Amino acid sequence: MERISQPALSQRLKRLESKFGCDLFDRSSQPLVPTEIGEVVISYARRAIAAEADMRRDVRNALGNRKRRLRVGVSMPRANALLAIPIVEFHESYHGCTLELREVASFEELHNAFLAGDIDFALATPILPDSQYYELEVLCREKLVVAVSEKLKVPALGQATSNVRVGQLEGVPFVLPTCGQYFDPIISHLIDRRNVQLDIVVRDCDAQLALSLVEDGMGATIVPSTYVVGKSSLRTFDIADVDAGNTLRYIRQRGKPASVEERRFIGIVHEHIATCGL
Repeated sequence: MERISQPALSQRLKRLESKFGCDLFDRSSQPLVPTEIGEVVISYARRAIAAEADMRRDVRNALGNRKRRLRVGVSMPRANALLAIPIVEFHESYHGCTLELREVASFEELHNAFLAGDIDFALATPILPDSQYYELEVLCREKLVVAVSEKLKVPALGQATSNVRVGQLEGVPFVLPTCGQYFDPIISHLIDRRNVQLDIVVRDCDAQLALSLVEDGMGATIVPSTYVVGKSSLRTFDIADVDAGNTLRYIRQRGKPASVEERRFIGIVHEHIATCGL
């Protein structure tokens, strides 16, 4: 409680009485006795003091319960495939921080999200923003891979352990997904150029559904390498003579320091990518 001298208290009381235009205390008695109007003022003052105490308590409680937020712009398919394990590990490290994921599918969406303050950083591909305004770090390079169910025996693959040719998949039930504007033309060119006759049983589904079907034993598919992370029920092969690849980048605004939570999350993502060999 604030300590105040008697002269200072008298001065404050006089200013308050001047503001109301009347005496608040009867000075003919000792100790001072509030006048009728003084009693009204005192009752309001007590309520104001109690309200301030309640406000301070509620603010302390709100601060104690408030969760920090880490807002991440993502290329959503990669978020589905690559970020599940890092998110779990981050949650175990930071129980008081909520991750908010927002899909950014183009540079315009990314730029607008940064300008509006909707994201703190982004993990995205194939977006390549202007390095004058954004700091860019390559997290991994993804490539196309063939994924085949462990349940399916494909004699044509023989004892292949790394590279296969698309022609080796002729006669195998094949799921042909859409993998985005970067990879789709590469897949089409790969099949058309080599005049491969694939037994396509499903086409134009998204890559996640394609992998689910293949995991259930339907056949084989071609997807970006980041989609198969952690899928132990699949055999995966690089595609011979195909070097084309995409880049997953960590993107943040220049001049804006990263929070402790952001640095920790990116560190976990780095460790996960290294563990997966991407």
